[in-house]
Amino acid sequence: MFIRNWPTGSTSTITTALRLEQLETREVPAIAFQIDYSRDAGGLFNNPEARATLERAASDLGGLLNANLAAISPGAGGTWTASFTDPATGGRLTVPNLSVGANTLVIFAGSRDLPGTTAGYGGYGGSSISGSQAWINSVQTRGHSGFAPWGGSVTIDTTQNWHFGVTTDGLDRTELDFYSVAIHELGHILGIGTAPQWTSLVRNGAFTGANATAVYGGPVPVDGAGAHWADGVIVGGQPASLDPSTTIGSRILWSALDSAALRDLGWGTAAPASPAPAPVTFAPPVEGQHPVAFTGNTDGTVSLFIVSGDTLSDTGRRLTPFAGYRGALRVASGDFNGDGVTDYAFTTGAGPQAVVQIMDGRDGSIMVGQTVIFQGFMGGLFLAAADIDHDGKAELAVSADAGAGPHIQTFRVVGGTLQLQSSFFAFDNPAFRGGARVAAGDINRDGFADLVVTTGGQAEGRVAVYSGADLRNGVATRLTPDFIAFSGLWSGLNAAVGDMDGDGYAELAVTPDRGPAHIKVWSGATLAANPGTQASSLPLLASFYAFAPSDPSGARLSLRDTNGDGRAELIAASANRESSYARSFSFEQATAGGGNAPSTAPFGTPITYDGLYAGVQVASNKPPAPAADPAALPGDAVYTVTTAPMPNKCGCGGCTALAQLAGNADALVPTIPVV
Repeated sequence: MFIRNWPTGSTSTITTALRLEQLETREVPAIAFQIDYSRDAGGLFNNPEARATLERAASDLGGLLNANLAAISPGAGGTWTASFTDPATGGRLTVPNLSVGANTLVIFAGSRDLPGTTAGYGGYGGSSISGSQAWINSVQTRGHSGFAPWGGSVTIDTTQNWHFGVTTDGLDRTELDFYSVAIHELGHILGIGTAPQWTSLVRNGAFTGANATAVYGGPVPVDGAGAHWADGVIVGGQPASLDPSTTIGSRILWSALDSAALRDLGWGTAAPASPAPAPVTFAPPVEGQHPVAFTGNTDGTVSLFIVSGDTLSDTGRRLTPFAGYRGALRVASGDFNGDGVTDYAFTTGAGPQAVVQIMDGRDGSIMVGQTVIFQGFMGGLFLAAADIDHDGKAELAVSADAGAGPHIQTFRVVGGTLQLQSSFFAFDNPAFRGGARVAAGDINRDGFADLVVTTGGQAEGRVAVYSGADLRNGVATRLTPDFIAFSGLWSGLNAAVGDMDGDGYAELAVTPDRGPAHIKVWSGATLAANPGTQASSLPLLASFYAFAPSDPSGARLSLRDTNGDGRAELIAASANRESSYARSFSFEQATAGGGNAPSTAPFGTPITYDGLYAGVQVASNKPPAPAADPAALPGDAVYTVTTAPMPNKCGCGGCTALAQLAGNADALVPTIPVV
């Protein structure tokens, strides 16, 4: 009997004799990864540190597994041929009668220059088997009830600026962590994103395995190809290893969600080592203080500041909304539970599936767990918080950034969940794709916080103001006519709303997201007294530059009464990543042209990922711009970790030629699976 099984893609046969290298002795985990470096055309594994780190990743992952895999020993029962993607060429390679030890996976590891920003490929191997039925069964299942490959191959890109260290000592923002990519690729060999058992559990864009569902709290969203978790999936504050992309300068460890997926594929796994708990440092909240939150730090923490003596003062309080996460964060603050203490809502920027999480400002506990907003949208969100329905508790406003229509939603916090209050498209234009940003406060002094929406780009910067009294009932009604804040300026706008002069009417401040940090402030009382007039035709309360007019980096704004004096301070945060300072302006300083306001570096250094953000804004180190953009810093690049093997795709010369003629050598022509 003869059975051929090519689960990773090719029906072509290339017979090449390979010699397994003798490995140095090391402690064998529950499942051992026997690594062969003979196909390393790029020479990356000539570096002993690269070998040591790959083998450390293999040891760490193998130590979590406790399945019993029978040896594959060709002999009297029959013969077989192992096939795999050749790291040296990318084609199919075969090894006749490969011997595989019990509880062992053989991995062919190599390197070459991979296309684009791809950092690595990984997948399990195929087989051709001839002999008795018992022999065929032993090769196919290895005596195991779950997924049980003989091994596979890993290919690593030679062009990346790798950090090869076993530890993160010396890992900086210009380096891609080799350990993170290595353990990810080994996860594909174990079947995540590649095994038939995985494919059978992917339904309607989500992985439905019982173990993973229990860890995540429901079906786990996957990427468009169904080969990874959706970009940015986080569980318990920890990002997952099998995310389709990674950001340089950080290490992503194997997560509880990844282990749960392996259990769904039939592996026995121990729990991975838990990441260090999220650092939450609190001084006791002070009555009447409402700190402003600064984000953009390279370690994923958020720092809380108040204004003391006209100077921004560190409260010593720190939050880490997503432990281990180093990507974009956006934050809004408000009293969501009505206890008089400021709470904090967080989301991520462009890249991952957008989620919102709210933390209690009193003790740092989770008030609302991670909640998906706009299912499938990965362009990032913006947040604002204020009491829209006049019930003594803040509501959360959410807008979609560039790539989606200007979809705005407001939510009440009820019983640890977000309850939809209103949903509408700003500017009466669902087709606009420049994104939107939000700010909130009671501009007309009717007791209901109003919602300000600005364009995020791709248009002359526009501002719309919606009545909170109507939004509480789900109706989007203009409080004042839309207006252009800076005539002729095609840039996103950042806005803030707050009562600067203590008259009960919230002022509206607007500044460009890119360009000189020109701040314009309109009086809430003036806006309320002229409901039919565009703000651009009304007198300004203040107009000044927060930072040097020669700096084109723009600014981000927040208006908060941080010191409890009944008047909001205007906080401007520089978007200049090399000169990230914040300034706080009192009403008197703002109306006097912004003079005499000292500068503060909230993180102790002016160097940040993408400048500072205060209150409702935050820096992103995963911008939508292509990684090849020469204006982007290396720390902003997003690297695709892997492309999983494509089941039932033919890799023969004829089909490959057809695919190349079609302009996509990877989109191989489907063929009938060989039984």
